[in-house]
Amino acid sequence: MTPSDLALDGAEAITLVTLLLGGLLIVGYALRTGVPPMPTGPGTRAAMLRLLPERIDGTIYDLGSGWGGLAFATARRYPGNPVVGIELSPLPWLFSRVMLAVFRYPNLSFRRADLMAVPLNDAGAAVCYLMPAIMQRLAPKLDAEARPGTVVVSYSFAFDRWVPDAALMEADAGPLLIYRYTVGRRPVTPAPGASSPAGT
Repeated sequence: MTPSDLALDGAEAITLVTLLLGGLLIVGYALRTGVPPMPTGPGTRAAMLRLLPERIDGTIYDLGSGWGGLAFATARRYPGNPVVGIELSPLPWLFSRVMLAVFRYPNLSFRRADLMAVPLNDAGAAVCYLMPAIMQRLAPKLDAEARPGTVVVSYSFAFDRWVPDAALMEADAGPLLIYRYTVGRRPVTPAPGASSPAGT
């Protein structure tokens, strides 16, 4: 075995260890947050953006922005709005920051943070591809912080006790539903076992 063979084996070992550590880091944060960083395809992103209004007043948040694909697509469609991707997992967040350094969008930023700790008072809209458990925690946060009229578009997973404005299955997005909600303009279904108000 030549020295060059040993160097190649060493480089391969470093690459494998790096990939393994990166994978473990992603899995660890997925277990911590309950949301793996699953990317959305181009068709899904286009279908989600079609459910947003033509004009939005305020910041657009990508809650759990993962690898940044949806946030970039949103920033392209709404160049006059601040778009903020929120992601806690460090590798997807870092990947998004690197991509932003290459493909510069002045209205786009990425924050490494727990989405439940980020104030949403200035939100005009939010997009998300989360999991059921975090969706149920997010609903009361949006009720408490977001302004009436804030539009929320979610891929695949719905809020338990919110009734959507629309629930569409777009051919471009695959076999999963996309839900649109408007804060303050939609009825809230009662909790299981709760009695209905008198006269209803």
